[in-house]
Parts: sequence; C-alpha cells; structure tokens
Amino acid sequence: MSIFKRAFLYVTRKRGKSILLFAILLIMATFVLTGLSIWKASEAAQLDLRRSLGGEFDIFVDWSNSPYVVIENVGEKHDEETGKTSRGFIMYSTVQFTPENIAAIKGVSGVKYCSARQESLLPFDGISLFPGTISTDTKYRGYTKVLGICDTEEDELFTTGTLTLAEGQHISASDTYVAVISQDLAERNELEIGDYLTAHCYSVEDEGFTGQKIQVQIIGLFTPNAVEQFGETVTTYDKIQNRVFVDLQTSKELDGGEINYGFSALHVTIDDPQDMARVVADVKALPGIDWKAFTVESDNETYENAAAPLAALNELVVILLGVIIVVSAIILALILTLWTRTRIHEIGIFLSVGIRKSAIIGQYLTEVLLIAVLAFGFSYFTGNAVAGQIGSSLLRQSMQTGLGDDDVVSAAAVDVGADNLVQKPLPAENGIQVSVGLDNLVQLCLIGLAVIIAAVSTSSITVMRLKPREILSKMN
Repeated sequence: MSIFKRAFLYVTRKRGKSILLFAILLIMATFVLTGLSIWKASEAAQLDLRRSLGGEFDIFVDWSNSPYVVIENVGEKHDEETGKTSRGFIMYSTVQFTPENIAAIKGVSGVKYCSARQESLLPFDGISLFPGTISTDTKYRGYTKVLGICDTEEDELFTTGTLTLAEGQHISASDTYVAVISQDLAERNELEIGDYLTAHCYSVEDEGFTGQKIQVQIIGLFTPNAVEQFGETVTTYDKIQNRVFVDLQTSKELDGGEINYGFSALHVTIDDPQDMARVVADVKALPGIDWKAFTVESDNETYENAAAPLAALNELVVILLGVIIVVSAIILALILTLWTRTRIHEIGIFLSVGIRKSAIIGQYLTEVLLIAVLAFGFSYFTGNAVAGQIGSSLLRQSMQTGLGDDDVVSAAAVDVGADNLVQKPLPAENGIQVSVGLDNLVQLCLIGLAVIIAAVSTSSITVMRLKPREILSKMN
C-alpha cells in the first residue's frame, strides 16, 4: 500500500484528530496571511507615499567658503532725503553651473527633474501688467520678474502643477531669444504666439540700463492653476500672471552677461526620497563640477516624518510574523509529538512488516499536508476578512499619525504670488486596501510547508530513534 493511500485512510478514519488539526492549521494560516497582507499593503503604502511626496535637494554656491566668490565695490550712493552715503557692492561666483552640468545631473539614476533659474527685475516696452495688491517703489513700477531658464518643462513651477503650458511649446536648452508668458498677460496686451517683446539690457556695474534692447519671441503661453487669495499681499512684479520666462542666453544679456553666465543654484527632484543619500553621492561624484564652489542641502524631513509610522508598522508586522511562525511550529510539534506517542503500536507493526522509518515519517508528513491543503485554502477567505478589518484600520491610523488629518487628503493650493507652489496630492485614506492576494497564498504555502516539515521531523524524533525491540517492549 502506498504512503499516500495509508495517509488518506488514516485521516478519514481519525475524524476527530483531523478536524482538530484542521482548526489549528486554519487559525495559524489565517494569522500568517493577515500578517503577510498587512506587510504587503504597508510596503505599497510606503511606495505610494514616496511617489507622492518625492524628494528634493538644492545645490548652490557656498557663499561663505567658496574660493571663487568675488565681492566688488560699485561706488557710493548719496541719499538726498537722509543725507547719508552708502557704499554699494556686488557679490558673485566665478564658478557657476552650466547647462552641461544640469544635463549631467539629470542623467543620474533616480533624478526626476533638475531646474535652475536666473531672476531679475526688468521692464518691457509697452506691456501693461496686472497690478499688485501693495504699492512698490516708484523705481520698480512697470517691472516684472524675468526668469532665465534652461528648460521650462523641468522648472519647479511646472513640474509641481503650479503652472501649466496652455499653448505653444516649452523653452529648451537650445533656444535663444524666446519667451513664455501667461495667457492672461497675453490677452491683456493682445499678444499671441509669434509676437515679440522688447526688454532693456541692465548693467550691474553701472547699476542702470545700457540703452541696448533685446527682442524675444513668444513661443508659449502658460496658465496658473492657483493665484493669490483675496486679502493676500503681493507686489506687481511678484504676481504669477506677470512672470516672463526666457532662455539662458537672453537672461545673460539682459542681466549684464559677464557676471551671471550660468546658475548659482539648482533644485533637484528625485523619484524616491528613500534614495536621497545615494543620489546625492552620485551627483557629487560627477566629473566636471568643482565642489569647492558648491554645497548641497537636502530636505527629506517631510517624507521621513510621514513614513516613520508606516515603517514602524512594517517592523512590527515582521516581528509578529516571526513570532507567529515560531509559535505555530512549536504548538504543531507538541501536538504531533503527543499523537505520535499514541501510535507506537502502529509503528511497531509497520517495522515488523519491513516498512522503513523514513516511509513512516513520510506517511505522517503526508497526513498533515492533506489537512493543510484544505486549511490553507479556507484561510484565503478567513484571512481576507480579518486582514480587511484589522489591516485597513492599522494603516489608516499610521497614515494619519504621519501626515496629520489635513494632509491625508489632497493639499490645497497656496499663495503662488511669492513663488510658493501648489502642493501635490498625498495618498488618501480610502486608497489604502488590505487584502490577501495569490502571492500571499503562495508565501503561506512555502512557510506552512517549512513549519510542517520541521514539526513532523521534531515530533518523530522521540519515537523513530527507538530500536524495534524497544518499541515492542513499550507495546507490551
């Protein structure tokens, strides 16, 4: 008679033991499946959180320690109203980031965006700006912020959704003498794509305009997804509708050319904030960048605060899984040991007819596996029910602890007049689903098989190490 047939006959004949073993295995499997599903959901929630929050760091000129920082006096100013004289100076770095440096950083694995700007306040001929809510100095009336940029598509205002390109095309690194303005500003001044804007070149050394003018062609129109709220204060040149994006070459010529030939600061966004240290190290290892001139400042605090409760939950689940598996193996081994001792007579008969000990142990293992198959199958449904109730509650609580109630839902738009950004939506509570998947069931089968083999082997040692004569004496 085969091992499988003997095992099947024993299981069907000893219904009481089989039902008890089925209940024990079902309970154990349900707890293991619950832990596995919560673990999987926690990992998924952390991944969604990382994707939603992202990570970012800034690289900028180390104005305090860089050997390339230059400070130049630009003469004295006399204030006729106060009678005081002040000395003016300019400070700049002779080593700045170039478009080639930006391209190299964008090529680092894990980097999503790399943006840089040159900012200046300049007037444009014949342009009517949207008025701000607070008055500005007479000198700056008619001025707006001009942002020199390599690629508007990579700029933080566009990548965060604060601005959206509504018409035309983005400025790219190869463009020269082009501009992207707001759709509102274009309509206010009856401008369209293909039209030209005229700006005056400024001299930093002379602190005034040189008389030279530059024409830039409008190649794109953007729309802001949020504007300043009623009652908020913003100057005319800070209003988001008045912004003008130009290419780097134009910005250099408008702003004096020699001093600002590149960028003094970069803003880098990465896909996964968990990779922050690795990405920063890879960026610092890039050739062609003199790191004596720059310093890096990373901001991972938001992600770390939000992910800490989920990481703690993940660690707790792993510990509980380990405890459940060990306890299950011990309980199962004890029960099978007790049952094996009651089968000494059966073992003696098997040995007397020439059945090897390994075949007897194989039969015991098959008996438990036959019941385990049924228990593991039913545990899919019980595990789903338990995991859905316990797991979802634990994950929601962890998310709320990390993000706060106001942050779990999509964040609202904020004041964009002063360069603040529309916040990206964060994972919502109702997006967290805890359920048992087929992958969890496969994991359960592998864990269960290991536990059952260990338990059966342990329970069989006490009897199988006895010699046939000792077994016969115990039978008598």
